[in-house]
Amino acid sequence: MKLSHFLIPPSLWAVAVSGCTSVAESSASVEISDSAGVRIVLSRHPRWTGDEAWSVPAEPQMTIGVMNGPEEYQLVQVAAGTRRNDGSVILADRAARTVRLYDADGVFLKLLGGPGSGPGEFLSPAKVSVVGHDTVMVWDESAFRATRFDAEGRLLGTRPLDLGAVAKAVEPPLYPGEVEPLANGQSLVRLVEKLGKGAPPGQFRPRSGALRVSDDLSVIDTLLFFGDTEQVTVDAPWGPFSLPAPLGKTTRIAHSGNPPRICVGDQEGPEILCIDPGGSRLRLRWTSGRRPVLEKDVATWREANVLLLGEKVAEDEILRLLEPVPVPEYRPHYSQITLDKAGNLWVEIGPSAGAGSDLVDHLVFDPTGELLGSVPTPPIQILEIGDEYLMGIHHDELGIEYLQVFEIRKGRTE
Repeated sequence: MKLSHFLIPPSLWAVAVSGCTSVAESSASVEISDSAGVRIVLSRHPRWTGDEAWSVPAEPQMTIGVMNGPEEYQLVQVAAGTRRNDGSVILADRAARTVRLYDADGVFLKLLGGPGSGPGEFLSPAKVSVVGHDTVMVWDESAFRATRFDAEGRLLGTRPLDLGAVAKAVEPPLYPGEVEPLANGQSLVRLVEKLGKGAPPGQFRPRSGALRVSDDLSVIDTLLFFGDTEQVTVDAPWGPFSLPAPLGKTTRIAHSGNPPRICVGDQEGPEILCIDPGGSRLRLRWTSGRRPVLEKDVATWREANVLLLGEKVAEDEILRLLEPVPVPEYRPHYSQITLDKAGNLWVEIGPSAGAGSDLVDHLVFDPTGELLGSVPTPPIQILEIGDEYLMGIHHDELGIEYLQVFEIRKGRTE
């Protein structure tokens, strides 16, 4: 096994890499510089003006999902989805343990595989993508296995990932965690830190990182290290216990294309690092105000922890444990990040301003890192963004899931 980069010991992570920074070019809206081989693009103002902006209409082009009806239209916990060139849609439902194919009008066509542990079956389908000529690749996060189907849904084969072998290349207390299959057959392995006995006091951020692993494990490439989801320690009846901090910072990763472009944002500031297939690195930055934390954000955090601890502690006791936890005044600089099929990066910065608005604002950066502008979208969990569509999951007031596809209307570009 070959390590293409030395895995840096945790004790050395705090050491800063110094480098000479030089301004290459600048304008009233963009400043471009270089630091230790990383191209930095700072956007002060969006490039779009007037009718150049993009927009997403409020009404979806297509909806899949029912509250009551045929099982193939009931969505339980959709983890991933993708759209093929003919407009057909493939959805991976983690809870139902199924992968479903619908036509361009949302009509159910067939199941790809089914629940189970055998070839072509799934324990927890978490990722789905289309590679080559409509070959479907499904990643099962419980079986640590990629399964491939042809355009007609016939099983082509499976490929497991030996996380045990990957673990041997990593220095404790880091261990392999979540896996993201890449379109070129490689895998992106997220690292998690095992804290051992007892949680640190107060608010803290465990360490994490990402590895790029070849399909035969011959190369394990250290992509970079970063912080994991921010935690806070509370005094539970059984002793110190850590849980996600309210509106805590976390690290988001997006990838797209073959060979893939990978973008990573740790939410420590208004910047995101993108790594191109050739290895060049681009750090895009922007200047903008932060969005305040809303009461509904805090309520959602409380409800999540009631569900987390509900089997151990009564609800009133859980709320008492949460009461002294400090709540930040502002949201992180952004939440989700998504790379569309053209290589543009969509950065979710929070609910749109204005009383009664239920839209969500996204900053859109072109592949060079320059800010194009802001696009308000319906409040959905985005699964995929294509050249002319945006696809995601909407939850109604009863919590019922619906897959929705929206048109992206692009303004004048000349």
